[in-house]
Amino acid sequence: MSNKVLIICGSPHANSHSDALAKEFAAGAQESGKMVEIVKLVEMKITPCSGCTACQKSGDWQCILNDDMQALYDSVQEADVIVLATPLYFLTVSAQLKAFIDRLYCKHHAKLIRDKKCVLITTSGGPGSNVIIDYFDAFCGLIGWENAGAVAQGGLRRDNADGPDEAKRAEAYELGKSV
Repeated sequence: MSNKVLIICGSPHANSHSDALAKEFAAGAQESGKMVEIVKLVEMKITPCSGCTACQKSGDWQCILNDDMQALYDSVQEADVIVLATPLYFLTVSAQLKAFIDRLYCKHHAKLIRDKKCVLITTSGGPGSNVIIDYFDAFCGLIGWENAGAVAQGGLRRDNADGPDEAKRAEAYELGKSV
């Protein structure tokens, strides 16, 4: 069983629907004795990867972009489970989460972040979660992480004050307990 869980919340909105499901996951993980760290990307400055390949050329696999992502590299390396929580925007992850994912490039190519479990939590205003789940599965395969499951709920607009339904909240909680 994994002990360290890193939850990356990729919504550009505070207290989003995907954040609500991430909190349920965290509660389940904590109940089962795991240490949980929650990171809200909206509170950070992460510059998109420029594709400069300086990380490869230097040989030390360090990204030269000096921003808040530097503080996250250790958390990613130390975590046993990575949870990616995001709204579905144009059939993919939010821009904030995409910048985080792309900045993993240097650590992925250095094989410094392999052998982790990964969970996707996603919400959307309409249908289409199967597309992001397919993306997530391909991403896990590429980076060398085990796809440990997904919780997806559609039909949630931002003005939906009730947020995710109880069944999805329970699903997220139980998944948190089980990873």
